[in-house]
Amino acid sequence: MNRRSALKIFGITATSLAAAGFGAKYYWDEFQARRRTNLLISGSAPMVSYVQKIADAFSKIHKNIDIVAEKGHSSGALLALNRGGIDLAVMDRNLSLEEFNLNDHNVLTGIDGIGIVVHPESPIKTLTIEQARHIFEGLITNWKEVGGPDKQINMYGRKEGSTTRNSIEDILMAGGVLSRRIKELKSADDVSKAIAADIQGIGYVSVRTMQDTTRALAINGVELNEKNLIINLYPLFRSMFLVIDGEGTKDARKFIEFALSDSGQKVLADTGMLRVR
Repeated sequence: MNRRSALKIFGITATSLAAAGFGAKYYWDEFQARRRTNLLISGSAPMVSYVQKIADAFSKIHKNIDIVAEKGHSSGALLALNRGGIDLAVMDRNLSLEEFNLNDHNVLTGIDGIGIVVHPESPIKTLTIEQARHIFEGLITNWKEVGGPDKQINMYGRKEGSTTRNSIEDILMAGGVLSRRIKELKSADDVSKAIAADIQGIGYVSVRTMQDTTRALAINGVELNEKNLIINLYPLFRSMFLVIDGEGTKDARKFIEFALSDSGQKVLADTGMLRVR
């Protein structure tokens, strides 16, 4: 066999091997792309409702990651995380001193703030937490009981299942039950319109759905604004933390990265939360 023939055979063989290698890589990449993984999330029930919105957007990008998000409680989710039962815990508060663990990494993702709103011409400027709770429980029924006119209080709120209603029940009511006298409406816009037309009205809306047609009351003398929410002065708020154990799984890290991205933060803002990025 002459040198030219040998080189020709070698070239064909090398080309075949390169093609085979390229084909193997292609099929491996395809296999990896199609290989499905699970991301298990659990935690604070109201916060999981927000996280599910992020998950829906996340899944459109990461189609091979199946997300299971279960509603529960912050403490139970943290325990499950540290025992390896879930990949990501969702908490509506920061870690307590008793819960603090050097292996846990918690990331502030959003702030859920609730405004107690009245008609712009209402003489009421502020309520205590207890007064606001008693109003929505139906224990205070006349504005004169909180320094206003001798007029009946008309309450407006959201229907059961609303994330804002879940938030007011959890943040304000502290185990109390919302009064059946509250007129339940479909949207935050409906609540604002009803109060704008009723000087004796009061209702609750998320910070991101507040409108100029109503006025937010100060609570315990603290005005509702972004600064007071971020530094935790305004009392009707709840922070959303995503917690991983150690470095967390690859999918959990991807999820947190997405939640903090412009896209993830926009999802939270659209649901009524305050962005942190």
